[in-house]
Amino acid sequence: MEYKETEQIENIIIRETEQENDVRGYEFKNCIETIITEKIEVTNCMFENCKCIESKFINTYFTNVIFKDCDFSNVDFSESNFVECEFLNCKLVGVKFVDTSIYKTKLNESNLEYSNLSNSNIKDTVFKENNLSLTSFGECKLKNVKFNECELYRAQLFRTNLKGIDFSTCNIDGIVVDKEDLKGLIVNQFQAVQLSKLLGIIVK
Repeated sequence: MEYKETEQIENIIIRETEQENDVRGYEFKNCIETIITEKIEVTNCMFENCKCIESKFINTYFTNVIFKDCDFSNVDFSESNFVECEFLNCKLVGVKFVDTSIYKTKLNESNLEYSNLSNSNIKDTVFKENNLSLTSFGECKLKNVKFNECELYRAQLFRTNLKGIDFSTCNIDGIVVDKEDLKGLIVNQFQAVQLSKLLGIIVK
């Protein structure tokens, strides 16, 4: 699709919301801004090479939005919705996806270290080649979520049912998880030996 290219995010948001419109059909390119906004709808847009560190997009609805080569470190997306979105090669260190709904979304080759996805509902979504070290998935609902070649070092998955989740291609060293949530988790043989320690099993 064709986008309307702009280097301004906040001005577009203000203009469209004043007219009670969605933010629709824009390509935000090379923008460097700190955005504080909430309860807006962003549809059919692209953010490319944008830097929005420490921004807040609270309770925002993103539909068919692409984030490419962006730095959104420490951005707060709490209580937001992402539907059919894509993050590609983005820096998302310390991002908050708390109480967020993520549906049919792709997160590829991005750094989500120290991010917080607690209490989120994640469905039909793919995490591929991401750094998810020290990330919190506490009390998440995961359904048909795929993790391919991700770094999950010391990730926290308290009270998150992992039945049917496949971590076999990922690094799960030091993950923090409740024993009862391991049932049905798919791992490789080496990982099974690692996880056996959590269950008090001694493997000779």
